[in-house]
Amino acid sequence: MNWPCRLRFPNRNEHKRARKMMGIQDIRDIVSSLFIMLNKETFVLFRIEFLVVLVTVLFLVMFIIDVFRRHIRNIFMKTMFSILDAISDSIVLYLLGAMQTAKFKNHLFPVWALVLVSFRYNVDFISGYGVHDRHGRRYMEWRNVVKLLGSAFLILWRGSRFTVPLWSLLALQILRSWYRFCEHGLALRSIWHGTSSEVISEYMRAGPHTRNWKPEDCNPENMEGYKYLVLGETKQGIRLKKPRYVLYIHTAQSVKQAERGFSSLVTLDKIWGCRRNLLHPDNKEGNDPKDLCLAFALSRLLRCRLEDVTLQEEIFCINRKLVKTKIIEEQDTNRAFRVMELQLSFVNDYFNTHYPMVFWSGYLSLFSNLLLSVVTFGVVCWLAVDIRKVYKPPKDDRAHVVHGLNVDMIITWVFMFFMLFKEIWEMVSYLVSDWTRLLLVCSYAQWKEEHTRDRRMEGTISSFFKSRITSKHWHGLIDQYVFLESYDDIPRCWNVMHQISTGMVPKKGDGAKLRSAISVPECIKPAILKKLRASLEKLNTSNNLHQPDNTNRNQEEPTIRSGILLPKVVRSLSQRKQYNWACFDLPTCSHVILVWHIATSLCEIKFARDHGVDLSKHGFLSSLSSYFTGCCSSKPYLVDVDVDEMTKEKKVNGKLPDKLKEMYVTANSLSRYCAYLLVSKPDLIPDSFYVPNMVLQETVTRARDDILKKCDSLQSRYDKLMEVAEKAIQDGDDILKEDVVRLGAKLGKELIDQESKEECWEILSEVWAELLVHIAPTWNAEAHKQCLESGGEFITYIWALLWHCGIEKSKLWPVEDVYGNDVENMS
Repeated sequence: MNWPCRLRFPNRNEHKRARKMMGIQDIRDIVSSLFIMLNKETFVLFRIEFLVVLVTVLFLVMFIIDVFRRHIRNIFMKTMFSILDAISDSIVLYLLGAMQTAKFKNHLFPVWALVLVSFRYNVDFISGYGVHDRHGRRYMEWRNVVKLLGSAFLILWRGSRFTVPLWSLLALQILRSWYRFCEHGLALRSIWHGTSSEVISEYMRAGPHTRNWKPEDCNPENMEGYKYLVLGETKQGIRLKKPRYVLYIHTAQSVKQAERGFSSLVTLDKIWGCRRNLLHPDNKEGNDPKDLCLAFALSRLLRCRLEDVTLQEEIFCINRKLVKTKIIEEQDTNRAFRVMELQLSFVNDYFNTHYPMVFWSGYLSLFSNLLLSVVTFGVVCWLAVDIRKVYKPPKDDRAHVVHGLNVDMIITWVFMFFMLFKEIWEMVSYLVSDWTRLLLVCSYAQWKEEHTRDRRMEGTISSFFKSRITSKHWHGLIDQYVFLESYDDIPRCWNVMHQISTGMVPKKGDGAKLRSAISVPECIKPAILKKLRASLEKLNTSNNLHQPDNTNRNQEEPTIRSGILLPKVVRSLSQRKQYNWACFDLPTCSHVILVWHIATSLCEIKFARDHGVDLSKHGFLSSLSSYFTGCCSSKPYLVDVDVDEMTKEKKVNGKLPDKLKEMYVTANSLSRYCAYLLVSKPDLIPDSFYVPNMVLQETVTRARDDILKKCDSLQSRYDKLMEVAEKAIQDGDDILKEDVVRLGAKLGKELIDQESKEECWEILSEVWAELLVHIAPTWNAEAHKQCLESGGEFITYIWALLWHCGIEKSKLWPVEDVYGNDVENMS
């Protein structure tokens, strides 16, 4: 049979191919239409508006971070600031190009461009850079000028109805960038800042041929003879006296001024010797101004150490008497630490902020910066008035109007408000800073006596001391690390972020998880000062050459300059010599910290068990409980010491005695803080660079993979360590060959078995306070300087105090290639 035609049915695969071709074509059409739509004037304007609002929010966040820079210590916050800095810079560059290439006209574009560039380089007006500008950030002022010129091209090319105020604001911003760049060079060459350390080194040189000061005339009680420089030295006043060319500072003054006791050079003895009402010895209100001047004078000496400028040994002799009398033996502990806070605050300002540039020549440079801010404020107001006159955009302008509201004008008014607020905040920050207070006090003290009381000046100084943006000069926190809670932590996610961020987020090792930081307990400060007083009681001022006790020398550690060494004595154990092995027989500082830390943790667990605390939580529940205890609770210890706020369910058996509570808090907080230093700040402890991390990782591996394997609660870990300790004690003399975990368990069991509850915590609190004093002195001043950038560490306060006393090392640790003055044995 012959068919008239052959029917051909479509193949199923052909249908799929056709559908696929249609799908690809649809996607292409959608993408093409999207690009066409995005290039329409409406969407281009919307994109510019969105990015302008976004970058403004970023600038606001950066501004807040900069204001609270001393109180923000979180690594994520620091990383976020760096990321925001890079992102905002890129967005500003893009917006300048987008506004320039837009095919429509908008008279507000030049205003946005200029204000954005101004925001970008003034958002960190305080912490831009320090005198030495280690990161070269001062050259960003030229990048700012280039972007300002880009804004000028936009104004010139696109045109604007606000030409005169815009050009005025543009010229003013270029002038400010040029001035900031120049004032950095002026501050670097000024006697008061950049060359201060060299001048002080020569000025403080004692000898028969100098008349600046004599050590034998120094009396720390009334500060007589303490001619420490505070303010007033200038290049014109510096003289070199022949024949030995000894530096002295000449103060030019008239006969009448000299008769009235006027001197342009202000030193510490003149501050204390001033008989005017505010600084009179009988006026208690003068303590704050005197403390401020003392802190600044000490900060200038400390800068010598941080800038590697050598000082004579005689300085440390009289400095030790001063620090001991005015700080260490001060009855008011808060006042003593306030002086140290002010000192480190001045040092931080010098290295990491813009304040030294603002005050490089005193009132003159301060007035110049305030004048620039006032003029900028006025020009911005002028620009705002001109914009208000043309609230409705011209017909040829593209504007975004929603429900009758001009979105572009709203954005512009927000810009104007932020610009004005920033200028006001900058002026207030300069005026209520410690530097302004210092200038006022020194101006007041230049006249030793007065015929008529200047109540207006006194009222001004008092009001400036009462006016503060924040009462804290540092964050007041100490970080915490608990080995028995963190040894099994493996930070996989964190280290993935480290790789993704190309190192901006620092890498973490295993078992290095930290607890939340706590405020420095009030009981710690007097405990530390007590140990410092004991350490300074029998300092030997004779120049005996120190011979190293340990022959194991590390050639990588630099030689410490001549200095006093703390004695190889732990007074807390003088009556309990059975624990001496844990301080004197271990090879490094890292071993000592971990052994005492593990022992302290075991004692805390035993203490918590005795008070009915449940420690048997397993796995995830234990970690979750630990997290919320550290992050959300004000009670960071296993035993709730804040009895007044406890619920009935958590209440311990009776109220802890105040003395026991103080010892418990002191021991635990210092134990965890020293462990934190070993884990996160190894440069601040006396061991060489790689030792802390090696000791920690060995201890973590031994605990996780061997001794405490499968122990998933604090209770099980305690029981296991008690078993290990029992066996270690039976081994006798072989104990020092054991690992850190077994050594810590042995020490903890001995304390629990041989001491009563009160005696145990007395030993631990005393030992930890003393260990921190021995850990603090170190040759690595650079590490302390870097920590100041993020608010500083508590140990830096102790390090600075000991350095002022001439102490640069402790004999408790192996002394390697160090020669200096020794200390009498205090046993």
